Amino acid sequence: MTDVAQACGVSQATVSLVLNDAPGTRISMRTREAVREAARSLGYAPPRRAKASALVAMLIDDVTCSPHVAGLIEGVSAAAAETGLLLSVIPTSGDDDTALDHLESVGARGVIYARLVTQAVAPPARLARFPAVLLNCHAEGDPYPSVVPGDLAAATTATLALLDAGHRRVGLLGGEDRLEAGRDRLAGYRRALAMRDLPLDPDLVVKDAWTPRGGAQGLRRLLALPDPATAVFCYCDRTAIGVYAAAAALGLSIPRDLSVIGFDDEPYTPELEPPLTTMELPHADMARHALEILAGILDKEGAHRRHPRMKFECPLIARASVAPPRAAQAGRRARRAGE
Repeated sequence: MTDVAQACGVSQATVSLVLNDAPGTRISMRTREAVREAARSLGYAPPRRAKASALVAMLIDDVTCSPHVAGLIEGVSAAAAETGLLLSVIPTSGDDDTALDHLESVGARGVIYARLVTQAVAPPARLARFPAVLLNCHAEGDPYPSVVPGDLAAATTATLALLDAGHRRVGLLGGEDRLEAGRDRLAGYRRALAMRDLPLDPDLVVKDAWTPRGGAQGLRRLLALPDPATAVFCYCDRTAIGVYAAAAALGLSIPRDLSVIGFDDEPYTPELEPPLTTMELPHADMARHALEILAGILDKEGAHRRHPRMKFECPLIARASVAPPRAAQAGRRARRAGE
């Protein structure tokens, strides 16, 4: 798969999704055809499937009301059905050892070790009893294959979308420093500024703004600056909800007066007025690929000495909340009038 990916200029994850005909993925037909042609020319075929009814399990630390849980379970369940594996999903609430002891007693063949929030983990020693893949988490030294979202690259993409729309005062309503996603999204924001030769203005960065209230308060702070923000990149869609509310209270129109990009592509974002441009967090695709890796290991086709950490692309979902700044629009109208 690595050779096919390099031949096409795509990720290994994309190759897996295409060759396994994964439904619901946003991969263009042109890319699909290029991957299939490269696979044919290189003589590559997907690995054999594990024997039917072999039991595998996904251990996850938390199953709160977060919609991200549904994506993880949906992806791993669909892939298990397609590969002929019997799947058990076990919320551990932090007690991984008890769950792993139970899985050993019932003869489970493999484990997807998952976390609701992207993070570095210290896998329990008992996990080494099983072929395992880490999902939405990773470990020092990469003792197991791991699948995580590309938060840094996604934040870079989101910030560049605002900068390339003409904005030069782009604010970041960020998350908590203790969370890996918060740190990576700040790093991506900084990278985008550097790519466009713009200095970092610390006043445009508001941390701990991951709630609707935090988004509303953060926007007011950015608008109170002597040179206020004309666009904001939000840590999550909940932050954007607060931004929308605060903008309406201040008499501002989105995107005429303020451009906004969120993160997560929550189910309600297309229904906002205007529909929110956001970054998709591809939990279902990540989970599907983690199960595909595990199935390959069980078939002894995917066992490698080196365990890669695979970062999944978070696509930009372009809607109607981004537009050029009003000054730029006015300048273009003046130039057209002069012509």
